[in-house]
This record gives sequence, structure tokens and C-alpha cells, in this order.
Amino acid sequence: MSEIVVVGANHSTSPLEIREKLAFDNAKLDRYLLELKSLDGLDEVMILSTCNRVEILYVSKFDIVDKIIRYMSSHSGIEFEKIKGYLYIKKGIDAVKHVFRVASSLDSMIIGEPQILGQIKEAYKWSVEFYTSGATINRIMRRAFRAAKVVKTKTDISKGAISIAYAGFLKVRELIDVKGKSVLSIGNSEMNRLSCEHFSEHGAVIKAVANRTVENVKDLANKYSASVFGLDSLKDAFEAIDIVVTSTASKKPIIKPEFIPLDRKIVIVDLSVPQDTERSVEELDNVKVVRIDDLKNIVNQSLEYRKKQTELAERIIEEEIESYKEYVQSLDYDDVIREIRLRAERIRKLEIYKFEKINKNKISKEMLESIDKLTKSLLSKILHEPTMNIKSFLNNPEGDLYIELLRRLFDISKSKKDVRCFFSENN
Repeated sequence: MSEIVVVGANHSTSPLEIREKLAFDNAKLDRYLLELKSLDGLDEVMILSTCNRVEILYVSKFDIVDKIIRYMSSHSGIEFEKIKGYLYIKKGIDAVKHVFRVASSLDSMIIGEPQILGQIKEAYKWSVEFYTSGATINRIMRRAFRAAKVVKTKTDISKGAISIAYAGFLKVRELIDVKGKSVLSIGNSEMNRLSCEHFSEHGAVIKAVANRTVENVKDLANKYSASVFGLDSLKDAFEAIDIVVTSTASKKPIIKPEFIPLDRKIVIVDLSVPQDTERSVEELDNVKVVRIDDLKNIVNQSLEYRKKQTELAERIIEEEIESYKEYVQSLDYDDVIREIRLRAERIRKLEIYKFEKINKNKISKEMLESIDKLTKSLLSKILHEPTMNIKSFLNNPEGDLYIELLRRLFDISKSKKDVRCFFSENN
């Protein structure tokens, strides 16, 4: 029987310098997914890599945890025995519950922050696009997104939650008066855009924006009447800047000591994993670098506000786990095939019986046996291709939707709820 497993590291189990090494370049996820999928014994796999966590969710009939950890070791350059000390391993229903909690932002550094759900949806789409997910991961993600929606609807956990971007802003405000200060934003992430909003709302001036692809940040530059720079001219962007917010997907540092003007104090908020700022920059007397792990104290200040909502959310997750178990049992593909074949066989036998009654004493026993064999053969041939197609649904993200539609076509469904397209709901 296949087992569901999560192997990962997050802000609670590993420091930033470890997460930097573990992080996967999201622009190259196709390569990593296909490398993992090629491991012997691995059936399905998905990778989630964000600033605060790196996780591999996989399905296998065998115990291949060590293979996964060795892959992470090779990818990160961290020795096998050392890396194990920073990882958590969750199996079976505990793994499913972990995914539900992550999607609902209950395992985030900032409880209730909304960005993680979008990041999971994006990670899942990659696994679908490159055919590394299957029936099990599809079902987990379908229900995880549902759980996140229920938590958001039935609790106030996201109300009053501060984002990483806002926590970064608050940290800077602890260090300097932001009013009138000039800000440089590097990158095109949601955190960049939120950071610009927070600083601008509190009197700072968004003076420059920079990105590898300049076209992607021109709208942001226009919004604040800011100058635009490519990363190849990043040094020029630092002229007359007081605050830098950087959040890119670069695997190597892009902010170097020679970029920093020495005639003014600069605060750099580095929200990237791996970090965008070279370590040597922190040694400069006029520079203060705020790293993502430096925001934990600010984050903790907001936890009490949402403590009761978190408890309610945890109860919802427990309910959603029980619902997930029932859901999986109700979508037994083999059971659907069996039910359809049984229904067809009942109809065949009833028609044979009617035929025999009508033609009593008119047709020989041998002829009836021949008709019986013929109709059996016809039924088997008619159902063969649909049966094969049903089995192929296992690896389709919408497979469970197709199965439920089949159940309704043959009137063997127990559900009365609307059947909706998964991706339409979650785009």
C-alpha cells in the first residue's frame, strides 16, 4: 500500500543559512521534480520551496525516506548526517494534516498570513504540469485548499495578521524614522509590492525599483514615479537610497559591498532565501541588514491576538481530516468499476430472462446458452475501454471529478453536492 510522506525544514527547525542551502530555485522546479520522480520506488512528488520552508511531499509503496534525504543533501551540499538534524518527517495521515495546516497558514512564521496558500497552489500546478502528481497528491491538495478556505471563512485568523512584508517594515521603523527616506525595491514578488505600499503609506519615497526583467516592474515604477534599473546596473540604483527591500529568486547574492555608498546609513531588508545580500555587506559600519529570521520577535507580538482563532482553526483542521478520510474511501476507483459492471450485468441477465420467457418452447437450451455467452462477450468488450479510461483517471488532477460524474450518470453516487472543476475553483 502506498504511503504519503513529507520531508522538510522550516523556520522552526532550521536557521536561515540552512534553508538558503536547501532552497529550490522555483524557476527550475521542472528539473528537480523530474529528478525526484526518476528515483526508484517514487510514484508521486511535489516540491514546496518558500522563504520559510522547503518541503518534499511524495507518495511511495516503499520506504525511500533516506533516498529523499540524500537527494536533499546532494542538492544543498549539506552532509547527510548533518542535514537530518534539521528535517522533520511526517507520514500517513500526519503528513496530510501537516499539508492542511501549512495551506491554512497555521504552520507559518506569521500565523494567518495569506501568501502561503498562493505559493502552495503554484507549487502544485508545477507538479501537475510536469506529471509528477497523481491521484493521492491530487486528492490531498484538493482537500487542503478546501480546508484553507473553511479556516479563512469560519475564523478571524487572517484578520490582524501581519505579513512578512509588514513585519519587515515594522523592524525598519524600530531602527529609523522612515518618513522622507528613499526606498529601493529589488524584485517583483508580492512582498516587494506590499513593502512599497507600507513604506509609501508612512511617508517614505519609493525612489527606485530593480528587477532582472525590467518590463515586469515598470507598472510598479509608474505607480510611484520611481526610476527603473536592471540587475546589471544595480550599483547605480543605490545612489541616494536609505532603505532597500529585496526579495528575488536569485540563487546567488546580488547586493555586493561595492554597491553601497559610504556617505549615508542604509537599512537593507533582505526577505530572500537564499539571501540576496553578501555576508560581507553586514560588516560595513553604515549598513544594517535585517534578515527574515530577525522578524520573529515582531511576529510573536501579534500571536496573542489570534490565539483563540488559532485554536478554532485547529479544530476545523481535525474535522477536515476526518472528512478527507471519508472522501478517500468514497472515491475507490475499483469500486466504481465493480458497481458499473454489476449494474450492466443485472440488466443483461434481466433481458436474457425476458427473452427466455417470451420465447419459451421456441428456442433450444443450446441456443440460449449461446446467446448468454454472446451477450457476456459483448458487455465485456463494450465496458473494456471505459474501464481502462477510469483507471487512467488516477493520474489526472480532475480524476475524482470524473469519477463522481460517472457515479451520477449510473445513479450510484451518495453525494448531492454540486460537482465543480478543481482548477476553476482554485485559480
